[in-house]
Amino acid sequence: MTETPLWLNQIQSSWYHEWATVEQRKHELEELGLPTIEQLACAPLKTDYGDFTELVYGDRTTGDKHRVLVYGDINNGAIGNGEDLLVRAHSACWTSEVTNAVNCECREEKDEALRDIADEGRGIFVYLQQEGRGTGDVGKGYQLNEMLYFNEDGEIHQRRDENGNRIDTDTAYRNVGFPSECRDFEVAGKILFTLGVKSIRLLTNNPDKIKGIEQSDIKVKPVEIHIKPTNKIVAADLKSKHDNLGHNINPSDWNIGDQGGGLRDVPKRL
Repeated sequence: MTETPLWLNQIQSSWYHEWATVEQRKHELEELGLPTIEQLACAPLKTDYGDFTELVYGDRTTGDKHRVLVYGDINNGAIGNGEDLLVRAHSACWTSEVTNAVNCECREEKDEALRDIADEGRGIFVYLQQEGRGTGDVGKGYQLNEMLYFNEDGEIHQRRDENGNRIDTDTAYRNVGFPSECRDFEVAGKILFTLGVKSIRLLTNNPDKIKGIEQSDIKVKPVEIHIKPTNKIVAADLKSKHDNLGHNINPSDWNIGDQGGGLRDVPKRL
């Protein structure tokens, strides 16, 4: 029987544990005197929100490529003195941003951030390839399967636990043995630092993003995001982010009342 090549084993292992080697590789790169990121491409990009410069960065800790949108022409002073820039560090969400899935608010956060940056006429949108809160596409698949369910009529319902509580994203990840948050936000700070950024107003409710970017000696002033949930599954997730992950989200942000729309429920799990 032919022995499986080492590189193939490494690739297949990363499908399920994309986050597991990030810190180790950071340490190894530091010992080698190599940066964790490298700029690979730069080009003008015209969008519905306005004219941006798109940059692509390679991430040596994961092999992923992150994208950055700088409003305006980066080669003609778009970043200016690097002070007080409006910034969004946004993790990729294929289900929301490509399929228009309704179980999270990622697409709305992306759109609002790009509009805010364009309205200000200056700013940066960092798009991180950190699907599934860093667990990757596979982890996200397990999470969705734990949280949602097709009933016998072919309709998707949200599961509830034995106490009648909705199984939110955080709970679903933990139930299937994945971390509910394992993203590395330090990479966003490193990207901003290479662009000459010194201080930012960061569109976020997540204190971990602030800490990660501050590690690159960038001053961060948080600007809270207020996306109203369009259904009860998103409302439950916003509450979970507040309760379990320490996000700065107010009860008014997740309260849609009993009349709120949303995914149907399944009976309590036995």
